[in-house]
Parts: sequence; structure tokens; C-alpha cells
Amino acid sequence: MPPATMAPDLRRLSKRELYARYADLQQRAHACYEEGIAFDQASAKAAPLITQADAVATEIVRRARRTARWSRALAYAAAAIAVALIVWRAVAQS
Repeated sequence: MPPATMAPDLRRLSKRELYARYADLQQRAHACYEEGIAFDQASAKAAPLITQADAVATEIVRRARRTARWSRALAYAAAAIAVALIVWRAVAQS
């Protein structure tokens, strides 16, 4: 299944479900190579699983980046408030 068709489905999954799906896909892809078949056949069998795992990993990274952006914005806002309070207190004391 191409990542473009999986994206809306992945966005609705919880973080726990995403990680579980990623672990399952990774385990199934590794199993393809451990079956004792030729490498080319194993690669062909694992390719769709790897593509799906890549889409899941992309969603995990997208969420992590969004969280990092939100956290950074929150830290900047807290720092700005702290500076404003320090300046306000310094002005009030003089």
C-alpha cells in the first residue's frame, strides 16, 4: 500500500498504535529474510512491508517534530513572560 493512501489512516492512530504497527512491520520484514529463501525473493517479499514501515516512521517523525515545535514555542513564551516580569519588577522598584 503506498504511503499516500496510508497517511489519513495513520494520522488517526494513537502513538501506542503507531509504535505497535511499526514494530509488527519490522518484525514481519525481518522474518522474510530469516525464512531461508533467496535474498532477491526475500527482498521482494519484504518490500511492501518496508514501504509501510517507512510511512509509519514518517508519521512518527512528523508528530515528534510537531511536538518539538510546540515545546519550543512554549519555552519562548515562558522566557518572554519571565523577561517581562523581571523588567516590570526592575521598573517598579526604581
